[in-house]
Amino acid sequence: MITAPRPCTFHNLIGEHQLFLETKRVAMQFALSELPVLITGKVGTGKDHFAQAIHQGSSRNGEPLISINCSTHSEESLAYELFGADDALGAFQKAARGTLFLNDVWSMPVSVQAKLLEALDSDGEKPRIICASAIPITEVAENTFRQDLFYRLNILTLTLPVLSERKSDIPLLTQYFLSESRQQLLIDPSVFPLLEQHPFDGNVRELKNAADYMAAVSSGGTIHPYDVPPFIRDGLNEKTTKKKAKLLTLMEKAEFLFILETIKVLNEKGEPASRRIISESSKNSQISLTPQQVRSRLDYLEKKEYVTKSRGRAGTKITLEGLNFLETLQKQMM
Repeated sequence: MITAPRPCTFHNLIGEHQLFLETKRVAMQFALSELPVLITGKVGTGKDHFAQAIHQGSSRNGEPLISINCSTHSEESLAYELFGADDALGAFQKAARGTLFLNDVWSMPVSVQAKLLEALDSDGEKPRIICASAIPITEVAENTFRQDLFYRLNILTLTLPVLSERKSDIPLLTQYFLSESRQQLLIDPSVFPLLEQHPFDGNVRELKNAADYMAAVSSGGTIHPYDVPPFIRDGLNEKTTKKKAKLLTLMEKAEFLFILETIKVLNEKGEPASRRIISESSKNSQISLTPQQVRSRLDYLEKKEYVTKSRGRAGTKITLEGLNFLETLQKQMM
């Protein structure tokens, strides 16, 4: 049993997609009611955050919000946590003037369901009930969930959208999560398309994990495509990259390998990758390239979307496709 240490408010629910805004609007209306709320949504969609926001937006926000995850307790343990014993109060009593949040309510044993129904029917002060389930209770109700309890809890229903339904929120959410890392980090715009092509089956929680990863591995104050977690980068089609590499001569592969490795190193250091710098670096290697030759090679790499070229100090940057191409070249030139 836990009491949320950092309550989430509606202000902390981030998103501008119309589907999310409508869900948030309905949740704000639910906060004004005393009726039970049933929040449904897949893993990682933010059910616990919405529960906290509803409590904080209600007239009970000065009283405790007590959360219990029904799936992490045995039958006896859950009954004790909820209803206590002769020598101890349970969550139902402790949250009498506040809110009781039952997460993964679908997993509640039938015997505990009976006790909860009895408590809800009893006289006296009772907590407001908010439940959450990643599995539609209508499916569970056919077998292991009591119909009478289901209809007591299923009054105000809130279904949370998955992240794939609001991919336009990914840049905003990523920036929000990075701001929580307390680091002054910028994001190269080329990072966002990479994130948006990922399915994010783990929804917002998985995106937060990705943001935490990028904040941890980034250097130079800017997050680049190569800072994106490998499980996202590996989702791109490497077969196309390998097929393109096979069409090049051995000399072309060596030149592109040198150029891309040089750009990658310069990007990681936060230094500009200009034609002049790449050409100067080539003099210390087995490959010597004039600025004009570098320009020609960069034009090819840009056409294949392996690099992006910018005017001024930004210089040339390697893309995620370029990183995959670089890895392929490294394997072929071993």
